[in-house]
Amino acid sequence: MSTESIMVRLRRANPLAQALAGEDNDREDNDLFARIIALPSDPRSAHRVRRPTERRRRVLVLAFALAVAALLASTAFAISQWIGGDVVRPPVTRQEYLDAQKQLTLPPGATWPKFHIGEPNSVTPRGGGSGQAVLVAQNAWECYWVEAIKRNDAAAGQRAQDELNRLLANNIFVAPVGASENWAPTHPPSVPFVFFAHDGGLNWIRSAYKEAAAGNPQNLMDSCRANRP
Repeated sequence: MSTESIMVRLRRANPLAQALAGEDNDREDNDLFARIIALPSDPRSAHRVRRPTERRRRVLVLAFALAVAALLASTAFAISQWIGGDVVRPPVTRQEYLDAQKQLTLPPGATWPKFHIGEPNSVTPRGGGSGQAVLVAQNAWECYWVEAIKRNDAAAGQRAQDELNRLLANNIFVAPVGASENWAPTHPPSVPFVFFAHDGGLNWIRSAYKEAAAGNPQNLMDSCRANRP
């Protein structure tokens, strides 16, 4: 905006009568304008411009902080509703692990490892304890089979294969396509169970067992080593 237009606005806003036109009047106008623009700016005007934006930012930050606080303060019930599943506290999961041991079999000489749940305030899906027991038994029999192969113990190897096939038939299942990692059925089996994701992992395990029985135990050995507790 030009100096001339600013002066016009100043004159229009002046409640006093206009001075006579002429060189003296122009000089007075120019002097007045110079004095006005030389004055320090009012800091309150800047605050008035920024205040709405700053207020919105503070509201957004506060809303986010409250949301985080509410999430951190959620109970196990609230979390279960949030993720859409049935979750339980560590004592329940630990008891599931112990109860499953009564229905599962370990190889000769193997013992159940102590179950570590992590943080005392953590939660797991219902059935997580029994699922952990199934995986422990599966890995134990895999490693037992590997050792049997190394020492050429055909009887022990056949027993391990039978036990693993029994686990595949009765305790290990595949979740529906697109199900979450912690998916569990509404009416779970009455036996210890674990559900594998529908991504081909269980097919790989079945294939590894067939290959081991056919004299190629490499994948079986890899599974034993990778999943050992």
